[in-house]
Amino acid sequence: MSMSVPNPSPNPAFEARRLTSASGWYVRVAWVNGRRFHIPGFASKQEAQRWIEEKAPTWLSAHSRAPELRFAVSPAGAVPEASTNR
Repeated sequence: MSMSVPNPSPNPAFEARRLTSASGWYVRVAWVNGRRFHIPGFASKQEAQRWIEEKAPTWLSAHSRAPELRFAVSPAGAVPEASTNR
């Protein structure tokens, strides 16, 4: 069972999710319009959840002002060309 931050507004939902093709976890950011963004690099569910609790508001504020990110395909999947500011 994954832990999610409730989403009562147009702001995205943040969810800790297990990687399927490797060990580790990532944070999925899901906007109400269906857009998704993945923040990889967490060793455990607890680490990803702690990032959501402590850093998601700052990340959201920075990315709400940032121009739309472009994606490049890598062997691990879609990766943003700009830094994720994790």
